[in-house]
This record gives sequence, C-alpha cells and structure tokens, in this order.
Amino acid sequence: MWSPLLSLGTALAFGIATTSIHAQLIPECARESLERRQSSNNGNCQQQQTYQGQCGTNYDYTGFPQDQQERAEAVIAQFRFAWNGYRQYAFPHDDLLPQNNSFSDSRNGWGLTAIDGLDTAIIMEQQDIVDDILQFVPTIDFTKNNSPNPTTTSLFETTIRYLGGLLSAYDLLKGPFSDLASNDDNVDALLTQAKTLADTLKFAFNTTTGIPVNVINIDSQSFAAQQQQDGQYYAGLAEFGTLILEWQHLSDLSGDPSYGELASRAEEYFFNAQEVWPGLTGGQYSVDTGAVVDQSGGWIGGSDSGYEYLIKMFVYDPDKYQQYRDRWVSAADSTIAHLISSPSSRPDLQMAGAYVGPQVINYTEQLACFIGGNFLLASTVLSQSTYRSYGLAFSEFCANGYRYTASGIGPLLYSWNTTLLQNPNLTAQSDYYASAGYFIPDPDVFNGGQSPEAVESWYYAYQTTGNQYWRDVAWAYTVAQNASLVVGSGFSDCVNVLEQNGGGFSPTLNRQESFMLAEVLKYQYLIQTPKRGSWHVQEGDDKKNEFVYNTEAHPFRVRAKNPV
Repeated sequence: MWSPLLSLGTALAFGIATTSIHAQLIPECARESLERRQSSNNGNCQQQQTYQGQCGTNYDYTGFPQDQQERAEAVIAQFRFAWNGYRQYAFPHDDLLPQNNSFSDSRNGWGLTAIDGLDTAIIMEQQDIVDDILQFVPTIDFTKNNSPNPTTTSLFETTIRYLGGLLSAYDLLKGPFSDLASNDDNVDALLTQAKTLADTLKFAFNTTTGIPVNVINIDSQSFAAQQQQDGQYYAGLAEFGTLILEWQHLSDLSGDPSYGELASRAEEYFFNAQEVWPGLTGGQYSVDTGAVVDQSGGWIGGSDSGYEYLIKMFVYDPDKYQQYRDRWVSAADSTIAHLISSPSSRPDLQMAGAYVGPQVINYTEQLACFIGGNFLLASTVLSQSTYRSYGLAFSEFCANGYRYTASGIGPLLYSWNTTLLQNPNLTAQSDYYASAGYFIPDPDVFNGGQSPEAVESWYYAYQTTGNQYWRDVAWAYTVAQNASLVVGSGFSDCVNVLEQNGGGFSPTLNRQESFMLAEVLKYQYLIQTPKRGSWHVQEGDDKKNEFVYNTEAHPFRVRAKNPV
C-alpha cells in the first residue's frame, strides 16, 4: 500500500522557498511516500481498502495529516510559491517559465496568470496578492495585442480566462469577500475592463450565422486564416458553446444585453443541429451555414465544455435557461445509454467513451474528467440519483487513473480499447492495463501534471457526499505535485507520469500554466479548507448554488431568484 505523508513544514515552506526548493525540501518526503507504494493488482473493489468503494490498488490514506486547516494552509503555500515565482520573473507578462526563470506571452501579453489567479487569491484571502493584482488591472490595454510579436487571439481562451477572471473577482469583491476590497475604484475597474475586452473581441461574431470565428487578429479586427478549410470557417462546439455564461453575466452586470445576445444566437445552432444521439452532436460546425459537419464527439476536448455549460446555465438562471437544462438531460441520458463501458480488466470501473457516428470508442481524456463533477452538480440541481451514481463512478475512474501511475499524476489520455495493445509501441503497457484498467494510447503523450479536471470532480464529489475519501484523493495529488512538478521557480508538467517523480522535466514543457493557479490550486484549496461560505458549490444542508463556476473555475454569482 502507498502511504504518502507530506510534511506540512515542507509544504508551508513554499511560501518563502527559493529556486532550490525542489533539491533541498521536496525529495526526502516524496521519496519516503513513493518508495512505500506497493501494487495490489487484482482490480477488485472488495479487497481491504481504507475506504469502502475505493477501486483497485489499495492506497493507504491513513498516514495523511488529519487537520483540514493545516492542509488548506499547505495549499495556500503552494499558491504563494507559484505566485512568487511568477511575480519575480514573469509579471506582467502572461506565463512563468520556471525551469529558467523566464517568461512568455502566450495570450496577448495582458498578464494572464495575474488575471486568471486573482479570484483564487481572493478566496484564499491573500490580501497582499489581491492588492497587487488590483493595482495592475486598470493599467492593461485590452484594445490591442501587448505581446512583443504579432499573435492571434483565441476568443474561447480569452473569454474563459481573462473575461471570466475579471467578472469573478468583481462578484467576490462586491460580495462575500468585500472586506478585501481596499480600493473601490480598482474593484470597479474589473467590470470596466471586462467590457473593454468584450468590445475588443465581439467582432468575432460578425458572421453570416452569428457563430463566432475563434481565432482572430484583434489589431486588424480580422479572422485568422488558420480557422479556414477549403475557403470556409469552422468552429468547435466547445469554442462557441463555452461563451454564453461569461457573456451573459457581463450583460447582467453591465446592463447591456448585447453581449449575452451574441453568445445566445450562436448556441441556437447547437440546439437545432443534426444529432448522433439525442443531445449529442458532432464537434465541428460551419460558421457560414451553422450546420454540424462531422459526427465525432463526446465529453472530450473540442466538445467538452459545450455540454458542461448546459446545466450550468440552468443553475445560473433556472427561469431563463430551462431549454439548456433539457438539452443537458438529453445529452446525459444518451451518454448513459450509449457511451458508458467498463475496461475488460477492471469491471469495477465505468467511464464514458468518445464516438465517431454511432461507433463508440473506448477512449477518454484528462479533459473529460470534469464529467463527474458535471453529473454531480446536475444530480443535486435536478434531484436525480442516477446522475449522482454515474457522477461518482466517473470521478472514481479518474481517481483510479492517478492511483495507478508511479508518479501519482494522472495521464492526459486513457484507452481501454484492447485492440490497440497489439501495436508494438503499446504492447509494453499490457501488464499495466491488466491492473490499472487503462493504458496511454499515444507513446508520445506520457507527460502531464497541471490538469484541473479530475480535482474539479473530486471537489464536487466531496460537496455532494461529504465523504472524506475525496479530500484524501485530492491530497494525494497535492503530495504528487510537490514530488513531481516543482522545478526552479514554479510548477511545470513532468515528462512521464508512469515514472516515479514524473521522470523529470523537458524544455518543451517549460511553462507554469495560468490554470495551475486559477483551477488546480483553487479546487485543491476548496476541497480541503474547513471554511464554508456562499462561494462553495452545493453548499449547506440544502445543497444550493449561489455561485456557478465557469470552465476555468471562476465563480459567478447566479441570477436565480431562488438558487437551485
């Protein structure tokens, strides 16, 4: 059994540690925990486990620190370590490159990590960081690209990260964390800047259908050529289906309905598209005609958050978005009826696969690990126990994915299509599949580490059930992060999740992602902290939602008269 024990003194040292932290502080505790891991590979939930229902290898959680406040403080220390590295070496650029203490501008040079991480600093009540970022926000010029090189802009990424981060911080500082608002003008600037940004972006919707072109040139107000195929523009379901929450919320806060109307018009093509099964469509749409042009999809990348936002819009305003609820129910019921299967080596596991037309593919991605949380949110909102059961099963599938790697970090890709194991490049994973219930289907994609989707679902699972198991699963990931992802001045993906300590690092993976601060560390804090409040999902005895989280983990105050 694996009995990882993270020294809290070590974890808290993140707040003041220098670039030698990995060499001097992490390996001893990580080595102690990782070397004590032993496989128990019978793939049977009935073996003796720390928690009833825990599937597969016996992972002994009893050695974890039991004080939840100490766990929460350790996650705060991780956040401060990540922020301090960014602040010292990268601010006000977009990204920290921790391996060489440098920076990049991957998203227009507007200070991505600062904006994406602001609401996490607010929820963690880190006043100094909040003040620092709030002083920076009014100085950003969202009307032009600020990257030193010409670059395109992703409407989708800019919406979920920048626009979402600004609106969320505004809601929190005008609401439950108003005590952190030391300068009202800087708080008001969050909304002003959100409007400026949306005004810069909204030409993307100027198409014959209203479906936006995702990749755009903001300086020339033109569409990027790479969005074209055969002279036509195409948009992914996730690209245009993951705008409605942010743009509608901007309308509701600003009083200008035009923003929400733009996003809503595009959604209509999804609701009226040709379906593979009820509620489930292909993933690519013609911007020119609005027609769906393929039959490939699922809850994987390219379509994922298009389905995610259906139930979240109903949570946001149940009187206005009943159609979105109904569409989600159709998609979820079709998923249950057609897409779910169990690995042949691990019948105790269940997961939704992908599809190409009516053919189901036993394949999923780390990106799809959010599905557990999405089903669990719907289960409480709609009072449907079936969705709860599947939500917990999906969450457990991804927990199992993390348990079985030597690093404790889940892979980016999962397959249980045994035909692929005949490939000479994959045959070596046959024994791994026999115990883990999955293998990695691309020998070039063994890296990972900063993905938020699994811990997102574990947070919803804890909020739904109150079961300490999910806190411990998330804490195991915290241990693994400290052992495998710390390098130089921050966090970076490791090269091989199947190796102890992640197999090291590569210059090609040299980036601390903004969503490490925005999502991963936020969800890890939320699941561990004993502090309760309206910003939690499914909070209180009645499990109501006063806030709904966008796909980048930015919480927005709902418009519901009676929160569901």
